[in-house]
This record gives sequence, structure tokens and C-alpha cells, in this order.
Amino acid sequence: MSSEYQINNFLSVDNFRLAFDRLRTASRNIYKELYYEDLKIFGLCLDENIETLLNELRQKIFNPESSYKIFMPKKNNLVRPLSLLKFRDLLVYQGIINVIADVVADVVSPYYNNIVFGNVYHTSKESVKNRIFFFKPWKQQWKAFEEKAESYYNSNYNILSEFDIASFFDTIDHYILQQILENTYGVDTYLSGLLIKLLEAFTSDFSHKTLNSRHGIPQGPIGSPFLADLYLFHLDLEMKNSKLDIKYIRYVDDIRIFSKDKNTAKKAIAYLDLLARDLGLIPQISKIFINEINNIDEALGRQKNKFSMFTKEYKRKGSLNTKTQRNLKKQFLSCFDENSGKEYLDKTIIKFSLYKLNKDEDVKTILLNRIDDLHIHFEEILFYLKKHFSDSPDVKTWLIKILRDENILFRYIIALIFKFFPEITFMEDVFKKYTQVKNRHWIVEYYILGWLYENKKFEIINNFSTSNYFVNRAVNDFKYKIIRDETYKKIFIKDMLKSQDCMIALQGFCLWPVIPKLDESDFSEYNIHIQRLASGEMTDYICHILRRHFLILNSNSFFDVRTWNMMDLYEELNMSFRFFFEYRSIDPSKSLLNLNSFNNLVHDKICERLLIPMPAKEYGVNLNSNCIVDKLPFTSQYFTQINDCRNQKTDAHPYDKKGDIRVRITVPELNALVKKQTTALSEICNFFHDLH
Repeated sequence: MSSEYQINNFLSVDNFRLAFDRLRTASRNIYKELYYEDLKIFGLCLDENIETLLNELRQKIFNPESSYKIFMPKKNNLVRPLSLLKFRDLLVYQGIINVIADVVADVVSPYYNNIVFGNVYHTSKESVKNRIFFFKPWKQQWKAFEEKAESYYNSNYNILSEFDIASFFDTIDHYILQQILENTYGVDTYLSGLLIKLLEAFTSDFSHKTLNSRHGIPQGPIGSPFLADLYLFHLDLEMKNSKLDIKYIRYVDDIRIFSKDKNTAKKAIAYLDLLARDLGLIPQISKIFINEINNIDEALGRQKNKFSMFTKEYKRKGSLNTKTQRNLKKQFLSCFDENSGKEYLDKTIIKFSLYKLNKDEDVKTILLNRIDDLHIHFEEILFYLKKHFSDSPDVKTWLIKILRDENILFRYIIALIFKFFPEITFMEDVFKKYTQVKNRHWIVEYYILGWLYENKKFEIINNFSTSNYFVNRAVNDFKYKIIRDETYKKIFIKDMLKSQDCMIALQGFCLWPVIPKLDESDFSEYNIHIQRLASGEMTDYICHILRRHFLILNSNSFFDVRTWNMMDLYEELNMSFRFFFEYRSIDPSKSLLNLNSFNNLVHDKICERLLIPMPAKEYGVNLNSNCIVDKLPFTSQYFTQINDCRNQKTDAHPYDKKGDIRVRITVPELNALVKKQTTALSEICNFFHDLH
């Protein structure tokens, strides 16, 4: 697949529609729950919003943002981080994944259900019915994984080695990943470079001062497991082609090696260790085992349809009958008995049971008394208690005790309490405890808002201030519900439309009772997405930078490609401005050279539009004639100063006007000129805005 084809495919509306559909059809979990509202916000005018985003990518305006991390409890007081992405970043990420998945399909597909069994995906070439889902149903792949393992066991490969990688997603090296994508699979350098730019941005945490890293891919997005699989394919193929008498299979990062003797198993683990380290991965010593198999079902942790009876009955009736309830309850309670002969705190049974069991006092009692053992199951616990004991006084007392516990280890648990039980009575001490001290656990504030709303604490919501996008989005939703005055509601929404955050602006667009009719005279104040929706016009690099960094909101009054007539001329203008802006602190001499070229073109266009005759073809001569000074005095003065500095302090000439070797301009000197440039451009844009 050629580079041109890859790029054109990536920068297509169809690809981004598919990316949107794949995010929409992803499994519903806590991660999708948090970006679910964004699907509606971005999807209201989907094609227009995609076109705006594609324009930013083509103009090289688009820049990814830091992720918003959530820390979920794991065993041994550790956490599993989820990296929630701003929706436009998530969409671009999935758009890149779509193309890469198609590029590598012919290479990787023969290994699926052969040595690799997890994360088998649909390409974009499959039927509409299938391709809107990125991954194929996992149950089929797990069944194939088990069957393959059983076939090896039946072929006398009865030594099972299990290999685990420590913090796999967090240790994936971006540079190695980029080499794999480009060298092994032929992914275009533009796509791989953009992907790495995204991944580096996602490593930092918006809610906490962290440094950008060149390691790690975000846990949560559906595209990440696919990237992780590609990263491990090198390891898979090396193991498959080894001369050891082994059978190697992998389900996601669950690696299993079957051999006929323990010496071969040890050699396989040693070799796998070296291969993993080649990829910058660290084996997790505590989870590497070599065991002789006596029972294949136990070795695979297979339930042998253990839960099928419960599941079928629950789906049919919405509850369990007395006998089935008694059976499942017995299995559930045995998880808490170390002498039962069953796996202690079996996470599969506990999780399954809490979503299926009927109301039962014994179950409630053990949940309330064993909380310290069940942090990783807190969402299932609250689901069960909310469903069956939402009005129970002892449950409410238990929840309040946790909220007030000074030693609570996981703030995620606090967030879940507010999510499932927002009706808990308002407590000022609890509110202050979780809102007055800012920390990285923003998810608590996100769900506290529902608690405030249920308790009618509307003034607190109205005064709630945050820079966190997801919390801010929730605040806006609640404020909209609270506001009764229609005039104030319109003012509130118009302020959202002016937000520099595209998603907040689009949220305002969605909150308007009908599609808003915007005053054309106010277009310049609105976010670029809203301008696009209102006027149909796309922004470009110059207008975007002037709005965002120079605060010139009416930049399109002069810098409009349609008024420049010649496309190649405007592209030259655009390129000069880009080099000026991007080299300001890297190479101020080069930056100034391009700024002066930009001003030359601007000066010529001013004269053309105002029908001012220019005395010569040389830019310096025209500036010295002061031909625009009557109309644009600051522009005339500052353009002249910038041109003089260009002649004296850049690589344009080896000597200054005194004949001495020139001294290149410094960053502070250039910054002083940029302030004057800003004044000049503001004057130009205001003049032509008024002229219209």
C-alpha cells in the first residue's frame, strides 16, 4: 500500500466516519461512559466537524493534548491507569489505527487463531455490518485459544510455561514501535510520526505535573490493544521460528508455551526473556511459571460452561430462581473461605455473581464486612447494593463511613460512591474534603456534581470552576438544567460557543434548543468549529495562529484565500508565516527572514486592494516611499523596521550597513519585533474589517 494511498486514506471523511462508528460501537464500560457524551456533541454535525478536523490536520494546525488519567484499584495496593483522551484526539488516534490495521492485514492475518488469538480485528474493506466494529467477538477467539492449548496437551506437550510482562502498555517504547511500523509493515512516515506525536502527548497527565515520555500507550482506547499486538508480533514470530520443540500461543499479553520436558521449557523462557528485553519490555518474575499439566481445564482456568446455566436463566427472567440462586450464592460465599478448597477471592466468580445474584442479606453482610479485600470489585459491589439495597440504612451508613475515612487508599472508590448513590445526604465536610484540595483524582469531582445536583446545591454548581474538560463539560450540563431564564441561558450558551476548546464550543451548539442562527457579524468571536458550522468557511494556518496566539479574532477579514486570487501566492504566504512562527525560538534569523517575506507579500496585497501605486518592484523601495502610511501608519512603520533588521541581522547578508560582519538577531530581539508585528497585523485586519 503506497505512502500516497495511506495518507489519502487517512485524510478522508470515510475513514473518520468509520473511526467515529468504531468508537460508537465499542463495548460500554467506564471508559466509554466518560466519552459517550462526546459522541453526541461531535456527532450532531458529524460531517462538518470531521471536515474541520481534517482541515486542521492538512494545515498542520492540529495538536494533541495531554490525557486525563484515572487510577483504578489493582491487587497489592497498586493501580491500573486509564488514559482518557479528548474526543478529537481519540478520533484522530482511531483514524490512524484504521489505516495501519489495513496496511498490516495481509501480513498478520495468517497468524490469527494460529499463534495469536486476542484482538482479531475487522478491516475497513469488510461489510458495513462488520467493519463498524473494530474487533471481532472475543469469545470466539478465547474458545479457539483454549482448543489450541488442549490440542497441544493431547499431543504430549504437557509442560505449560506462563510468561507475563510487567506494566506492558506503560513500557512500550515509542521509538521501537515506530521502527516496527515503518520497517516491518511499511507504514508511511507521516502516519507513524503523527501517531508517535499523539502517544507522547498522551503520556502526560493533564491533572498533574508530569513530563512527556517516549514510553507507553494509553489504556482505554480500543486502538491501543491493536498497537500492543503489533509490538509483540516480533516476539511471536521469533518464538514460532525457534528451533526449540515447543508450541507457542498468545492471547493479548497472556503468553503460554507448551513443551514435553522442563529443560526445554526453561530454555524457552530464557529465550523469551531476551526477546522481550530487545523490545524494552520487562518480564514480571512473580507471574512466570513452569508446571506439569495434570488437568488441562484447571491449567487453563477454564470454567467449562460453569456459568452458562446462570446466564441463560438471568437473561430469560431477569433474576434467578431459588435453586439457582442458592447454587450461585454457595459458590460466591466459598470465595471468602480459605479452607473451602476453591480459589480464595476468585475474581471471576465474585464479579459474575454480583451482577446476577438476587437480593440476599448474607451477600450484603459479607460485602459490608470484607471491603478491604474487595477494592478491585467495588463497582460490582455498588451495582449490587444499588440494585437490591438502595434504601438500606446500614448500607448508607457504610457508604458515609467510607466517604469520611481519612485512610481511604483509592479515590476511585469515592468517585464510584457518588456515581451509584448521588442521593446520599449532602455533607459539607465531605464536600470540602474532596473539592478544596486539587489533585490528580478529577474523577471524584466529575461524579460529585451529580451528588450536588440531587441535593439541590445549585449555587455551588454555578460557582464550580475547573480547567478539566470532562468536569467542565459536566458542569455545563448541570448549569443548563439549572438556568430558568431564557435570556441568560442564551448568554450562557453563546459564551460556550466562543470557547477556545472546540468540544466545549460544540457542546454549546448541542445545548441550544434549536440549531442556533448566529449573527454573521459575530463569526470572528466563535470557535473555529462554530465558524465552520455557521459560515461553511474553513480556517487556515495563518488565521488559526493569529486567533490563537496573537488574539486577532477578525484575521479572516484580510487573510482569506479567496481575496488573494492566486492560490500559489497564498500558499507562499502561508509557508512564510509557518516558518516564521515555528522557528521563532529555534532559529530567530531564519524566522525573521520568513517574517519579512510574509510582510512583503502582505504589503503588495494591501497596495493592490487599495489601488495604491507602488513606485518600484523592490520591497524596500516601496516601504521607504511610505505609500501606505496614510491608511496604515503602524504597519508602514513597523514593516520598515522589520525589513531593516532583516537586512542587518540575518543570513541575508554577511555584512551589516557599516561593513562589519553582521551579528544575527537574538530571540529577545525577535520577540520585541513580534510585538510590533502583532500591532501591525491587528491594524490591517481591523482596517479591512471596517472597510467591508
